[in-house]
Amino acid sequence: SVVLLDTFISILSLNLSEPAYGAGIAKLEDKLVAGEHSLVIRVKGLNHKLPHFLYSQLITDHLSDFSFTPAAFEMIKEELKKTYCNMLIKSEVLAK
Repeated sequence: SVVLLDTFISILSLNLSEPAYGAGIAKLEDKLVAGEHSLVIRVKGLNHKLPHFLYSQLITDHLSDFSFTPAAFEMIKEELKKTYCNMLIKSEVLAK
């Protein structure tokens, strides 16, 4: 389930990269992370409430209409394989 959540978050981040470009220029940042039992969405930036709300709406729209191409899945799968392999190379991770 952890791998599936990591895959979901990576694909969602990829899907958001183009539509969120304008938000990045407006100094709004997002971070999608796998929490212990859930998806955590962090949005930060300017103190104005309206940009936060609109950017949060963009994320929830992509969540409700989630889709991906097989090519995107293959790319994310290979990327995650490398990430997990690199994590396992570290001796402190292996000790745990």
